[in-house]
Amino acid sequence: MLNYQTLLSITEEFYAKAKIDILIGYHFRIIEDFETHIPKIADFWNLQLNGSLENRAHLPFHLFQTHKPLMLKQGEIDRWVKLFSDTLDENINKKTITNEQRNLWLTKIKFFKSKIESFI
Repeated sequence: MLNYQTLLSITEEFYAKAKIDILIGYHFRIIEDFETHIPKIADFWNLQLNGSLENRAHLPFHLFQTHKPLMLKQGEIDRWVKLFSDTLDENINKKTITNEQRNLWLTKIKFFKSKIESFI
């Protein structure tokens, strides 16, 4: 189990990289006050990984409805996964998470990646 603060920290680390990434950063830079979305994203992962929520006001998650209009390209999805995977690896090196926790998170990412790819 990953505590919410760890999930939040990893989510913040990832999006700090993603926002400046040459391939996918533009998706995040156009969102006004993106920082307010980070806790909601962390809570999404909290629900996926731990089966719990930090803040019920974050429900419902409209993952697919939110991403469909972005007309994501396969390379953008792959880049998102690569950056997230790198962030998880960095957190293994910092001993923030275990290999088992990383693998669980990557399994969830793989599942959602396949779902998002179904509408691109």
